[in-house]
Amino acid sequence: MSQELQRRRRAIVTGLTPYMNETLLMEAVSHWQQHYADRPRFSLQGFVSDLCGLFDLAERRHQIHMSLVQAMTLSDKELASDPLAQQTPSEDHHPCTQAFQVLVESLWAQMDTHTANQFRLDLAAQLRSHQTGPEARLTLEYWLQNPSRHLAGLPLASLRQQLNNAYVILCERQGPVEADRLLRDAYRMAGSKVQSREALTSLM
Repeated sequence: MSQELQRRRRAIVTGLTPYMNETLLMEAVSHWQQHYADRPRFSLQGFVSDLCGLFDLAERRHQIHMSLVQAMTLSDKELASDPLAQQTPSEDHHPCTQAFQVLVESLWAQMDTHTANQFRLDLAAQLRSHQTGPEARLTLEYWLQNPSRHLAGLPLASLRQQLNNAYVILCERQGPVEADRLLRDAYRMAGSKVQSREALTSLM
């Protein structure tokens, strides 16, 4: 994870905390990460405009903008903690998270670059159309945008839902016969790489 990206994400959290509850805050961080994380540090006008439209905060636009600008200048000790860093995998679901990551990577490995990239975009879009909690969505979005990173720990129920979403996308894009083949081959490929075969089986 880029230290600069992490620091800016912490600044976003710091600047927005006085104006949002935790759920809206995670939505806002997710939106920033998806649309503004690759822009210069003080390119905040568009982001604040989006927040005002999404969360009906137009009356506090100036205060929010100034709060974010100020947060970007704070020292590391003054910044709020990183919401992604807090998602430390616990012992009971970390093996399943690792198995899920290897399984999905095994799906990508069977695709050409364009198809794999489109598949990741489709998975990210599905996160917003299903009842995925803001913390899980933030974690998954970050991983889909940075697939070389390790996926932070998630509960088994969330992982099963995302695997089901992936299968639905494959069926729509490739047809059910090809989707079954891709998933079967991915399962076989993943079996030799995961730490726990039982965790892999529990996803299916």
